[in-house]
Amino acid sequence: MTAHGYLDATDNLIQLGEWFDNDRQYNLGLRLADTGIVVVDIDHHTQIDGRKVLKQWQAKGMTLIPQYAEQTPHDGLHYFFKTNQKLPDKVIVPSIELKTKQIMMAPSQLDGKPYQTIKGTDLTRLSPLPAWLVNLLTSQQTAHKTLQHRLYKSWTGKLLDQLVTGTDQGQRNIYLTSLLGKLLHTGCDGDTAYSLLVFANEHLTPPLPDQEVNTIFKSLLKRALK
Repeated sequence: MTAHGYLDATDNLIQLGEWFDNDRQYNLGLRLADTGIVVVDIDHHTQIDGRKVLKQWQAKGMTLIPQYAEQTPHDGLHYFFKTNQKLPDKVIVPSIELKTKQIMMAPSQLDGKPYQTIKGTDLTRLSPLPAWLVNLLTSQQTAHKTLQHRLYKSWTGKLLDQLVTGTDQGQRNIYLTSLLGKLLHTGCDGDTAYSLLVFANEHLTPPLPDQEVNTIFKSLLKRALK
């Protein structure tokens, strides 16, 4: 219908009237971004059934009770909530996902089957996203960022170790070339990379002549600037 999907969403009544005049039957999508509305999308598959996960959560006191909900054409569920948290689209567990950008909703159809409202009447009165789920989502984000930080530190630590461990005499040129490539990849200044290259060379036994070190530096720097 629209060229850019939910990015063309509008609340302009005139535009909406033009889209749906003459009783044209278009699917209806709701733009969630910046509205304070999020949707918990619960899939119903043979292997992984999100409804069973909901029951497991409920047994632990982790309940999801929406004031507005829809059933999807493939027997899944869409639970609508409100929140003031800035949350991204997120797979919470296999079969249950948080939608924060856009969602298809009733009376749209998919494969000839409709989305149907099964609880509530409108989106003006929604339950708040439960605190336990907000905490779960934010802890997942923090854990992901921590893992990324640890991986970055690990790579940096290995690079620092490489500066002083050196290599065999016959591998000095290859070693310094590889090391310089990694240093330049960090985005450090050329002067910094050169100083560290000289430092690493000084730890070799025996060090390469300064002329060879300069040749390595000029060659890789020229390649990096292309």
